[in-house]
Amino acid sequence: MNELKLIASLFPIIFMLHEFEEIIGFKHWVTKDGAWIAKKYPKVAKQISFYERLSVPAFALAVLEEFIIIGIVTVLVLTLQWYNVWIAVFSGFSLHILIHIGQWMIVRKYIPIIITSLLSIPYIIWGINSIVRSFTIIEIVTCFIAGVFVAILNLFFAHKLASQFDKYMKNNL
Repeated sequence: MNELKLIASLFPIIFMLHEFEEIIGFKHWVTKDGAWIAKKYPKVAKQISFYERLSVPAFALAVLEEFIIIGIVTVLVLTLQWYNVWIAVFSGFSLHILIHIGQWMIVRKYIPIIITSLLSIPYIIWGINSIVRSFTIIEIVTCFIAGVFVAILNLFFAHKLASQFDKYMKNNL
């Protein structure tokens, strides 16, 4: 197995380790610190309010949707060598991790994303190093832009899915 295939194979594991930290700790954290964050940073008050209302199962469903995409992309890269699609998804994840680290640096206290975000840095550096050695800068930039664009769209979709799931559960159970 070449290095890039190994990195791609590890992606679903790294992703889920990070997401487990969020799933396990986020609801408690946002309930405990959400009002403080919203008061200190009014521009994120709407997001905080959304997360305060979101149930853990709904959040986990959004993670599942993302995991299915990552799983499919991983299979595509391992079987059909669709590296450009994988680089796009990897780019979205890498930016996601960097944003979490930035959030932590701004808040300056534990957020249930930071331990696995910091632990993901060596994997991301390894992935970027391997990508840079294997692809042209044009390919990398194109994949990065596409990946970030799709990740943003998917974030909105995943939030909508989670919100709809909560409404369904409230009305039917």
